[in-house]
Amino acid sequence: MTARGTAQDERAGDEGYVILTAGGITTFDAMAEALSQADVVFLGEQHDHALGHRLELEILRALHARRPRIALSMEMFERDVQIVLDEYLAGHITESAFLQAARPWSNYRTDYRPLVEFCREQRLPVIAANAPRRYVNIVSRKGQEALMALPKASREWLPELPYAMDVPAAYARQLEQIFRGHGSGDATGTAGGTGPSTEYMKQAQGLWDETMKDSILRFLRRHRGWLVLQINGAMHSDSGFGIVDRLRRAAPRLKVAVVSIRPDAQFPAVDARKYADIGDFVVVTREGPRRTPQ
Repeated sequence: MTARGTAQDERAGDEGYVILTAGGITTFDAMAEALSQADVVFLGEQHDHALGHRLELEILRALHARRPRIALSMEMFERDVQIVLDEYLAGHITESAFLQAARPWSNYRTDYRPLVEFCREQRLPVIAANAPRRYVNIVSRKGQEALMALPKASREWLPELPYAMDVPAAYARQLEQIFRGHGSGDATGTAGGTGPSTEYMKQAQGLWDETMKDSILRFLRRHRGWLVLQINGAMHSDSGFGIVDRLRRAAPRLKVAVVSIRPDAQFPAVDARKYADIGDFVVVTREGPRRTPQ
C-alpha cells in the first residue's frame, strides 16, 4: 500500500473510518471484493481497539457473502483448545462450559464473541491458531531448543522443530526495539537487564508466528479452495512480516492479502504517508473507546 498525501473522505466522519490502498482511498465493498479473491486474508488489529473489532465482524460477514467456504483463524485461541472450540461450534457443549475450558481473553465477550457466534450460526470452522502459552513461556526463558525436551504428546501442539529465525531485517529490528524496551537481558539472559534475553523473546515471537502459519497451512491442506481469514495483532502481519513472511516462504503459490486496522487521533484528516507499505489495505479509524485485552 503506497498511498501518499492527506486523505479526507466526506463520508469518513459518519462511517468512523477511511480505507487506504495503493493510489488513495477505496470503499468497503471494493476492499471486500478484492479480499475475496485471496486464499488467506490477514487482518491485523490493535487488541484494545473497540471500533476495530466491530469492523472485523463486518469484514467477516462481507467475505462470507462472497466466499461461503471461509474459515476464521484466531490468535486468541491456542491449539490445545481446538477440540473445545469445535464442540461448542457443533452445539455439543454450552457456552459456559466452552468459556471455562477455552481460556478466552478477558475481552472475549465484547470483542471476539460476535465473530465466534457468527461462525457458529453459519456453521463455519474456527481455527485455534496460536501456540499454547506455556510453551511460549518456555522459549522466552530458555530458547526454542528447550522445546525438544518436551514429551512427544506435548510437541503435537507445536509446529515442526526447530523453526527458522531468519526473519526480515526490518522485523528483527522492530522486535529488538520492543523487547529491549521491556528490560530484556543480553542474548543469554545474564546481563544488561532483569528480564528474559532479547534473543529468547524474539524466538518466542517466532513460535507464535510459526505456529499460526502452520495452523493456516494445515487447514488449507485439508480444505482446498477455502478462504482463511486470520485475525491477529497487527505486529504479526503488518508490512508482510511475521506470519505473512513465513506463510509466503512455505507456500509461495497462495494468494495472500494483508489488512491493518489503525486508530488515528487526527482522523478524519489522515496522513496516508504514515501507513505506506503496511498492507494491501489500511483501515484508519477515529480513536473511539479502548479496552484492556487479555
